[in-house]
Amino acid sequence: MMGTLERAAAPSCSASAQTPPPLPALPLERGKLYLRLYHGRATPDEQMEDWGSDGPVIGPLASIHVTYMCHLKFAAAPDVIERFFPEVMAQWQASGVSNGHGPLCDWQFNVIDDLIEYGGILYGDWSTFLADDHAAR
Repeated sequence: MMGTLERAAAPSCSASAQTPPPLPALPLERGKLYLRLYHGRATPDEQMEDWGSDGPVIGPLASIHVTYMCHLKFAAAPDVIERFFPEVMAQWQASGVSNGHGPLCDWQFNVIDDLIEYGGILYGDWSTFLADDHAAR
């Protein structure tokens, strides 16, 4: 389904960057689209001595759309949104918003000074990939 990449040696974190609570690693679905966040920091002006913290691998996603490098939008199945953005899904369901009931949900990240915010951490790097046979195991 969705998951996080396991790495042999994680880069050291900046002293002030906090890592969001880890999601349990689940196998990635072969051939599905994922978004990986990394190079995390606590504030936009934090002086980094290394790569910062690794973030989650979010997905599978149906699509990703970037506008002028300041809006990072994506679509995913409701279970993916609920897993990675539980507060958003709970609010949609409580309000009866149709986005929470369709086959796909649209959402976007906050972009702050060219950094993507997720779970209170700002990420300077992101990549997209299709899970291959090796990653799907």
